[in-house]
Amino acid sequence: MTIGSASERLDLSFSLVTEAEPPLGVVSDELETLAAFVLSSEGATGCWEITVALVDDARLQSLHRDFMGIDTPTDIMTFPADESVGENQGGELAISVDHAMTQAVEWGLSPGDEIAFLTVHGLLHLLGWRDDTNEQRQSMLERQQDLIAQWRQRTLREVC
Repeated sequence: MTIGSASERLDLSFSLVTEAEPPLGVVSDELETLAAFVLSSEGATGCWEITVALVDDARLQSLHRDFMGIDTPTDIMTFPADESVGENQGGELAISVDHAMTQAVEWGLSPGDEIAFLTVHGLLHLLGWRDDTNEQRQSMLERQQDLIAQWRQRTLREVC
């Protein structure tokens, strides 16, 4: 997917990998459009490769343990691309479908909406956002909510 003028062009290569059964309503094309919207909204340009991997809690806990030294389940982990390998930016977002299903109920969302929310969270991390402090986390959560709302509005306008 290519967005923007030649000088500010964003080229996105997007993949959805499903190691766990995706919840009803999770569609690769929709997540790709969301990813392009977030990257574009944040001013990203150049070549981006994004992979969203939907996994189960056991798989994400294993990754959490192996890469962070924390042996507990989590909802998402972000793995930035190795920038020294080439010109492409981006990375992989590993999202726990189990966690997304549980959190969706807690937040009153559909599982698909929670997967979208977590995707935006991971993309913001790839773009350099941090959530190490309460202030950073709050700012990041507000930006996630804002981006999701803007994207939903845009999607509704395109459908009508």
